[in-house]
Amino acid sequence: MFPNLRQDAARLRESKSKPFPWFVIESLLFENGFQAVVLYRIAHWFKRRGVPVFGPFFARLSLFLTGVDVAPAAEIGPGLRISHGTGIVIGHRARLGAGATLLHKVTLGGRSAKRPDEMPVIGDHVFLGAGCSILGAVEIGDHVFVGSGAMVMEDVPAHSKVVATGGIEIVTSEAGSSRGET
Repeated sequence: MFPNLRQDAARLRESKSKPFPWFVIESLLFENGFQAVVLYRIAHWFKRRGVPVFGPFFARLSLFLTGVDVAPAAEIGPGLRISHGTGIVIGHRARLGAGATLLHKVTLGGRSAKRPDEMPVIGDHVFLGAGCSILGAVEIGDHVFVGSGAMVMEDVPAHSKVVATGGIEIVTSEAGSSRGET
């Protein structure tokens, strides 16, 4: 647990201007993303050792305090960076590699309640943009960028970029015309 937390704090240092230990203390007190990472590491530690109740307790505490729902059984590598974590959901069989960055409202989970064990496997140094969803038994390679709002339901090779295509069309009305005229 502590080696992972050390690397999580090192990733946090990339975006901070204050020296150690002040950036860690400030983040523990005021950043819900870092709070969620620490609480996940504690929950996972208890879950891996088979200690009943404490893993789910710390996971629910994280959800209550930060708005981040990470199952204690999820496997997450060191160096996790959560920025503005509210709304993140990571399922119980999801695996996430080292050096990942997650923005708010990211979902890593199953496609169906009928197949709860089919969860994504995410590589190292992956960026998951705001509101993206990675669903089902898919594999995302190393060094992949998944843009905001993207829905990923198939494998993505390493060193790729996934972006959502525009979902709206803007039509301007002609000058002088009004709605309802034919």
